[in-house]
Amino acid sequence: MSTSERPATKLWLPLWLVLAVAGIAVWVVLLNGPEERRAWRSLLMNFLFFTSLAGGIVVWPPLVAACNGRWHLKAQGLATAGISFALPSLAALVLLWIGNHLWAPWQGIHYHQGIWLEPDFVMGRDLAALLVFWGMALYQRNKHRAGDGKASGTVLVLVYSLVFSLLGFDLVMALDPYWHSNLAGGYFFMSGLYIGITCWALLAARHPDADPDLLHDLGKLIVAFSLMTTYLMYAHLLPFWYENLPREVRFIVPRLHGAQWRPVSALLLALVYFGPLVLLLPIRVKRSRRLLGIISFLVLCGLWLERWWLVAPTFDPAPRLGLHELSLAAGFAGVLGLGMTWMRRIDRRRP
Repeated sequence: MSTSERPATKLWLPLWLVLAVAGIAVWVVLLNGPEERRAWRSLLMNFLFFTSLAGGIVVWPPLVAACNGRWHLKAQGLATAGISFALPSLAALVLLWIGNHLWAPWQGIHYHQGIWLEPDFVMGRDLAALLVFWGMALYQRNKHRAGDGKASGTVLVLVYSLVFSLLGFDLVMALDPYWHSNLAGGYFFMSGLYIGITCWALLAARHPDADPDLLHDLGKLIVAFSLMTTYLMYAHLLPFWYENLPREVRFIVPRLHGAQWRPVSALLLALVYFGPLVLLLPIRVKRSRRLLGIISFLVLCGLWLERWWLVAPTFDPAPRLGLHELSLAAGFAGVLGLGMTWMRRIDRRRP
């Protein structure tokens, strides 16, 4: 640990702790208030964002290694520390299973999907899949420490793609059982990689060992995955529109044609989908710690809004963004920050 990093770590630890305790405490109070269902759906959307963030950032180093890249080695520890969110993400999914009768739309209704949308089957298979992913991530981490992690890293990338596609189908698309999209799973896991690379860039921007070349590479990947995520969203919205598919347009109508949600969609278009292309186009921006850090933070906030935008319009005709959603976002951010700091300390103590 460099001497310049120690004071920063000491300053951040109390902040993470305050965010974790205060945010979760406020959410628990709101959970017992008059908008209990909204609090549960806040847990769902924050689970989707922070699990995507942690899973995506953990997958990035083996993904780069699978392509024979070595540019990431100085900042690899920043990404692999995301595995510390494994237990909190599993705990959040267990909570969602326990309380699914208060937020899920599948209760007491027999849809044409049959047993596939039985609540216990939905939540049980998602929990099993997430256990497989985090178990594989831990296995790959140990193999990498032993100097033999390339093959297991490739398998981890494949497992990530399958598991997070399933989460996208089950916990985003299936919230409206009448909406169908073959690309929903692919969009969800690719946008998770977008969230992961943006967080990695934000962490690297404040890390003393990250040189301008490394920052430049991370900035280029943010641009690349913003365009990939934009393409996947466009690819499954365009057929809905020009073929006027009655089941599929259920996703478009409230988000793009509803007067109240349209400004949110426009903000996401500007910040998440095309923002990085404009803001990170100059080379000097990608190589600047301060500028890359600010832009990464803004895009990461936009991606949190994107997960909210995927879930909330299914249940609310008008945007409601307030303490229910933000309190748990702060709590999860604090838990993630504490976990990653603790994991990096453990890594530095090992030979």
